[in-house]
Amino acid sequence: MGQSIRDVMTSNPCTIDAEKSVAYAAKMMREEDVGLAPIVEGDKLIGMLTDRDIAVRVAAQGRDPDQVKVRDVASKRLITIDPQQDLDEALRIMAKHQVRRLPVVEEDGRLVGVVAQADIARKGDDKKTGRLVEEISESGGQMSSMEEGQFQPFQSRFEREQEGEQEGQPEVQPEEEGISRVRAASTRRRRRTTTTRKKAAGTRRKATTRKRAAGTRARKTTRRKTTGTRRKTTTTARKRSTAARKGARKRATTTRKRAAAGRKGGRKTARKRTTTARKRTTTARKRTTAARKRTTAARKRTTTSRKRAAAGRKGGRKTARKRTTGTARKRTTARRTTTRRKTTRAAAGRKGGRKTARRRTTRRKTT
Repeated sequence: MGQSIRDVMTSNPCTIDAEKSVAYAAKMMREEDVGLAPIVEGDKLIGMLTDRDIAVRVAAQGRDPDQVKVRDVASKRLITIDPQQDLDEALRIMAKHQVRRLPVVEEDGRLVGVVAQADIARKGDDKKTGRLVEEISESGGQMSSMEEGQFQPFQSRFEREQEGEQEGQPEVQPEEEGISRVRAASTRRRRRTTTTRKKAAGTRRKATTRKRAAGTRARKTTRRKTTGTRRKTTTTARKRSTAARKGARKRATTTRKRAAAGRKGGRKTARKRTTTARKRTTTARKRTTAARKRTTAARKRTTTSRKRAAAGRKGGRKTARKRTTGTARKRTTARRTTTRRKTTRAAAGRKGGRKTARRRTTRRKTT
């Protein structure tokens, strides 16, 4: 065909990690409108997940896509192609392994793109493309008999070429056997005349020509249908992708606006809450200050009461003392006065008695 795989492949394909869930992979394949998800570690290709793997190994077995990992259901065999090879080699590999998509891998195992049957149909020969569709559509191919298991290591281009040479050797034997049979048949004598041979050859040529024409028409019809379907699918995919992008942009814008509004509202609410808390704190402080003032006033009152009580007790003691002292003084004074009076009376009595005695003595002497 003259064109290399690099010219027709889809560069930078969507890849997926082996530890992701099958549900995540299915959503990604739906959004990207692809049927193949290469599994990579870094830039190295380690496996392939197709829509058929999801249908056969998950949906058909009733497994939960959210619980099953991509590593558990992905195809373990890696059928790749080098970007420098041409479309004929891609057709041969697809027909041999009955696959519609091939990952394009460099010598170091780095994934650079994916080439599909549709890419080859757009750029390739109609006959070869139609033959490829027929061979891929046949049942019992190698891809249908693959066993499930872990991923096999990546094979380089040199190893694949060696495998192709080893696998190609047994395929030559039927051709050699056929050639030997033709030669043996040509050496036999035939009873048919030259005219019969020519007529038979002409009939075969006509039949072959008719078959080829019918095949060409069928291939053209199939190609037209495939092209129309592919165009519709591409248009639908573009519309879906555009709608998805617009929806994603709208969602992102709405999310940003909500986040901004939420931040503003949160700030306002936080400010209000802070202001309210400050007011409550100020009120509590005022109440505490008032309570402290009340307590201080009560303490002052208590102190004043205690002082008054103490002063009252002291005054009572002084009054009692004064009263006791006055009474005692009065009693002493009365006693002294009484004593004085008695003494005065006694003295007066003694004086009177003396006077009387003197008088009597005088009288006696006079007598």
